[in-house]
Amino acid sequence: MAPRTPRPGIRVVGCASRNTKIAARPSCRPVKIYVEAYGCTQNYGEVRLMQQALLGSGHTITTEEADADAHVLVTCTVVETTERKMARRMEELAVYEKPFVVAGCMAAAQRDRVQSIVPRAKLLPPRKWPQIVELLGAGTACGDRAAEIESTSFGWRDAIVPIAQGCAGRCTYCITRVARGRVASYAIDAIVGEVRRHVDRGVREIKLTGQDTAAYGLDAGTNLAALLRAVDGIPGDFRVRVGMADPLTVYPIQDDLVDAYASEKVFKFLHLPVQSGDDEILEAMRRQYTVSQFEEIVQTFRSACPAITLSTDVIVGFPGESEGQFEATMELVRRVRPDIVNVTRFSPREGTPAATMPGRIVGWRVKERSRRLTRLRFQISRDGHERFVGREVEVLVTELGKPGTILARTPEYRQVVLREPATIGEFLRVKIDGARATDLSGHVLTNGLYTPAQIHAGSPVV
Repeated sequence: MAPRTPRPGIRVVGCASRNTKIAARPSCRPVKIYVEAYGCTQNYGEVRLMQQALLGSGHTITTEEADADAHVLVTCTVVETTERKMARRMEELAVYEKPFVVAGCMAAAQRDRVQSIVPRAKLLPPRKWPQIVELLGAGTACGDRAAEIESTSFGWRDAIVPIAQGCAGRCTYCITRVARGRVASYAIDAIVGEVRRHVDRGVREIKLTGQDTAAYGLDAGTNLAALLRAVDGIPGDFRVRVGMADPLTVYPIQDDLVDAYASEKVFKFLHLPVQSGDDEILEAMRRQYTVSQFEEIVQTFRSACPAITLSTDVIVGFPGESEGQFEATMELVRRVRPDIVNVTRFSPREGTPAATMPGRIVGWRVKERSRRLTRLRFQISRDGHERFVGREVEVLVTELGKPGTILARTPEYRQVVLREPATIGEFLRVKIDGARATDLSGHVLTNGLYTPAQIHAGSPVV
């Protein structure tokens, strides 16, 4: 997948910093820090935790890189094009000759590469993020800032809550597992406490994230379903979006997980990356499940919730992938009809087994396969969305959209573009009046804040 749009100078949500201790300094100089982040939701969640620690220590966050006293670049290296972009940003930020921290996956998986670009940079691997204050010089920070920074003070209306580091997989193409290692789950009580603090501050969208959320608890005798039930017990009107969950780890707990998904507080959204529709390619990828197991999981969830939003990922052009094997992937997509298909062209990552596998597919053929699958994906998405036109649904208003619009999410996490004024955090009833491959559009039928119970007391969602 391509890197997400960078968010320089990200404002922090009031995340609990999980045992991070910040000492106030009685006599010192504040430091303005510029933070630029790329990559997955987990990266952005850890950025918020880092910024909380920095703000709590007396530093300030600036959105102007030229105005900063120090720079932090949180990197992603999932594909080669992303790595090149990271290298370019390192070179550009290094020109300022200010203290420089390179964090994220490159700091763990490609230390030599980072140091060859910016020898003076300090490296901060993903599991070491609590050291950010120390690396930037805790002695320069001042003030007696609260350990918790109010999310509403910085305009954030969602919360990203990392639940674990690492994964249980051994995928031959993945460099992220080198950076983040094996599964290390945070305690349920700590996660529940963090979510509770967000909810108490009025946050209504909670994003549970990890490299593989379904791997949660494998190292601690628990699982993702137990975590969701614990979060469900928190009083308040909020919604939880569960991040990517690998078929390998979903398969053994699918029934338990479906039961946990029954909660009104859990978005009916399943991000289940299949990567290929051919078992031989899956074996070469070392994904450790079969196509039929993937389809069984999908059927289990759809039986319990027919309207669930299914998102999946596919890698095209993996070494040795024949035309027939690619067609098997196309056929799987036609058969399963995911709502979202994230298409990635194979990118060899140095140090991974797949980088030296024979049978590399020529670039033009990989592009052609990517285009074919993308066309199919958008057609399926458009067809799927059109069936919602004319329906009335409950939505949670989540963020500002393009000028004159605001964005909301259905219980299945489908995006709805609204044209009327609305307040982020409101539950509204809307009628869907348009559909595209990427989203729905609608108009508001009710105004003001409604609790889910009040909405359901009215006319039923059809």
